[in-house]
Amino acid sequence: MSGLIHIPSADMDESGDARIGVHFLNKEFTPDVLVYDEKKYHTMSYYLSITPFRWLELGYTCTLLRSTKIKHGIEDVEHPGLNRKDRYFSLKIQPVREKEGKWWPSVAVGMNDMFSNRKVKEPLVDPETGKPKSIGNSLFANYYVAVSKHFDYGEHRFGLHVSYRDWKRDRNSKWNSVVGGITYQPSFQQNLRVIAEYTGDDVNVGFDWKLWKYLLIQSSLQNGKYFSGGVCFCINLL
Repeated sequence: MSGLIHIPSADMDESGDARIGVHFLNKEFTPDVLVYDEKKYHTMSYYLSITPFRWLELGYTCTLLRSTKIKHGIEDVEHPGLNRKDRYFSLKIQPVREKEGKWWPSVAVGMNDMFSNRKVKEPLVDPETGKPKSIGNSLFANYYVAVSKHFDYGEHRFGLHVSYRDWKRDRNSKWNSVVGGITYQPSFQQNLRVIAEYTGDDVNVGFDWKLWKYLLIQSSLQNGKYFSGGVCFCINLL
């Protein structure tokens, strides 16, 4: 969906815009409970989003989870793979009718994994074995409110974005805070957006670049070291 790298923004796609894409997620980018055999692992996600109205954006995401595979009733422990999925729906709304103006920002509220259970406190490790617990559900569940304001300098465009997020699970509490970022679109390439953000735990840098009207390339470095990125097909249905 629209936003920065890890954090949300109040920006929205245009009415009728739809996205379908795939993303590589570095193990450092995902929640700490995303482990298999006591180790974190790289994974992938694929997603679909649509903006049916200017003020409403909807998304559906699947993140692949590492596990053993059951074949003919037998668990294949020798060849684990990304056999499970964490699925969730996302919702983003601009509650104020007016878009961003000369003197006021745009405002959005949203949530990810909106159909999961209520907020639950849970330990990150099993108290009996001392090993990481099963990840359960609500892996990416959070609520947020975001504010964005853009400034033009000549033909250059700068964006300032501030959000507050509340995560459902205590295991993601490191991201519970006021977070923010800046964006820059150069005059020579308005479809290129350079991003820097603070997530409450990390500082990420990256970019997204829309090519040939339909292809969006996304790339980021978490703390300037760990790569995540993907590609997305974009089209306007109106």
